[in-house]
Amino acid sequence: MELSGNQKKIDFHTHTDASDGALSVGELIEEAGRAGISVLGICDHDTVSSLDEAVAISETGGITIVPGIEVTSSYRRFQLHFLGYFLDYTEKVFLSRLSELRDARIRRARRIVAKLNRIKIPLTFESVMERVGGQNSVGRPHIANTMVEEGFARTYDEVFHKYIGIGRPAYEANFPFPPEEAIAMIAAAGGLSFLAHPSHYVNENLLGYLMKKGLDGIEVIHPSHSPEEVAFYGQFADNNSLLKSGGSDFHGGLKNDGENLGRYVIDRKWVDGMLARLGN
Repeated sequence: MELSGNQKKIDFHTHTDASDGALSVGELIEEAGRAGISVLGICDHDTVSSLDEAVAISETGGITIVPGIEVTSSYRRFQLHFLGYFLDYTEKVFLSRLSELRDARIRRARRIVAKLNRIKIPLTFESVMERVGGQNSVGRPHIANTMVEEGFARTYDEVFHKYIGIGRPAYEANFPFPPEEAIAMIAAAGGLSFLAHPSHYVNENLLGYLMKKGLDGIEVIHPSHSPEEVAFYGQFADNNSLLKSGGSDFHGGLKNDGENLGRYVIDRKWVDGMLARLGN
């Protein structure tokens, strides 16, 4: 990927309606442009179905698209997310693994809906899947949005805090997918792997373990990170030859995170470091 010298804001973490974002590819790119973003990483959950369209739009000029993904993994009692950048998203083995992960997401969604039904919330699996559409990736945000739309909760956050968040009565753990497999899967597609929004649940021991498994970098800039966490992860990356990334984690819709787009951005030097690691 070539970046011109006049690139403005760079956001390496956004989502479309191919997973749990509210906007289509075209709508997201338009919003990003209005926010002054010129390099945009699209990282939908366990799917790359938005990337062909995104790259095609970017070829007409305006915004450079970085093809990415966010892969869900589990480590002990934690759920970890890994961002993959600069992927060959057409690689066959990679796509086959993604298909398995999406199937697991569907099974999880069925279990969550069944638990909601047992506590007298008559949500149907079919109504959730209507929100997903096509071959896109289903997640808890789709369930939360559907519950709000159908009047079973007042807000998106209420659904997580009361029903489907960790420890809540309808929570279901995701498919057991070890971190090393997520990192290897991204590497096999020619991409760079970054631990997403590590925040308070990740310490130096876990980071050391992930580095041994081939982790390329850390998401340093994220709306959930305090200034102290930004400083800690940035310094840890510098001290351990890890790459740095970040972004708004923009979803839109009921998440009400529109103000994050254009606010959480990264330094051009961080992108140059990624390209150098890739040999570009």
